[in-house]
Amino acid sequence: MIKEREPALERMSVLFQVGITLLCFLFTLWYSDIINSGSVAENKEPLVIAILIIPIWFGLLELFELGSMARIQKYLNLIKQYAMVVSLSAISITLLAEVLGYEWLTPLMTLKFSVLTFVVLTSEKLASRMMLRYFRRKGYNTRQILIIADDSSSDFINQILETGDWGYKIWGIMTDSEKIKWEFEDRIPVYSGEENFAQLIDEKVFDEVFYCKQEFNTRTIKKLVRECREVGVSFHIHNKVLTFSGLNPKLFFLNHQFFISFRNTPENYFALKVKGTIDFFLSIFILILISPLMLGIALAIKLDDRGPVFFKQVRVGRHGRLFKCLKFRTMVANAEELKEKLMDLNEQEGPVFKIKNDPRITRVGRFLRKTSLDELPQFINVLIGDMSIVGPRPPVPSEVKQYKRELNRRLSINPGITCTWQVSGRNNIPFDKWMEMDMEYIDNWSLMLDFMIMLKTFKVLFARDGQ
Repeated sequence: MIKEREPALERMSVLFQVGITLLCFLFTLWYSDIINSGSVAENKEPLVIAILIIPIWFGLLELFELGSMARIQKYLNLIKQYAMVVSLSAISITLLAEVLGYEWLTPLMTLKFSVLTFVVLTSEKLASRMMLRYFRRKGYNTRQILIIADDSSSDFINQILETGDWGYKIWGIMTDSEKIKWEFEDRIPVYSGEENFAQLIDEKVFDEVFYCKQEFNTRTIKKLVRECREVGVSFHIHNKVLTFSGLNPKLFFLNHQFFISFRNTPENYFALKVKGTIDFFLSIFILILISPLMLGIALAIKLDDRGPVFFKQVRVGRHGRLFKCLKFRTMVANAEELKEKLMDLNEQEGPVFKIKNDPRITRVGRFLRKTSLDELPQFINVLIGDMSIVGPRPPVPSEVKQYKRELNRRLSINPGITCTWQVSGRNNIPFDKWMEMDMEYIDNWSLMLDFMIMLKTFKVLFARDGQ
């Protein structure tokens, strides 16, 4: 039986890519004239970094499954994954250089190494994928599949037919649907009656079977799975069979027993741990880096109106937990008292209170909001664990009380400093669209998505667009 992921081939691919990475590092050392520098070469510092690069890259390549021989993957997604790996590698190497005190390993040198590695690895991977897809289009390295179909299966069948480089060839369709028969029987052999399934897979050559009907009969499925197992053929059930109200099923294991789990929050445990680790160390690094700036802002606020530097507001965190969200104060000290008098001027739909030219904002506060510098103290909230760097903005309790029940799902993950709404025009976006963006973030969360939002945040900051 051919498997989607061959462990031996994957390990060889990862090992090969780590080898390329080390060669790129050695080339960067040579190009930067580090190898020829006696003082550095004698104390073996480059060797130490080279040795440390090995586990870093092994871990990152495994995390993003970049040793995978998967047939179906978009080139753009592949490039994004390598960009994420190279970025995390650069951060790790920079931190190592600081901790170990290697002055020769400058940020510029790390950048050269990262760019070279990214170009070489993506070029090698894309060339390999293109070569494999070429051979699959020619009919090599393909799998012959049988699709058990009903009226709803037409789109899936057409996808397989139109995408030859996936390496799947439809060798037959089993269906009682007149629509499917009429649409495909002139191109693909069509068989009737699932009662003849065992005889069919005995007589014909099928590598895999795809069950793509909307109906789900436990007895029938058990029979089909058993008959496939008896001849060593893989059996796949399309997730539309078990999809309810947009919730996709996943397998959940508890004490060697598995359950079908319907979750609507990110569930990649390892990736979530990586996100938490990045939040912790990156918040420490950023707080140290921006501490002079924060002191300057604090002084400016004090000189402006003598009020408190920070504005501490109770916000709602994950699963309804309350915490004090920190911001640089941008309004007059009695802003909350004045809010009631200004409710009629609210310009934002829904339970959120927003005024474009809020009279409560101070002179310094207007600049801080325009540049989003008022959000900087929230890195303290990230360090504590109340927030994440990327995630839906934390609402105030009064807003949550006015939520429709289904909107409470946005509280299922840690709130963040920046999010899709924050980098998409923020105050110009209607409340319903804002909530929709947050739900899409939760449904499609990945480390790559966080990384892309961070990049867009920098773009917004440099554009000084703090709407």
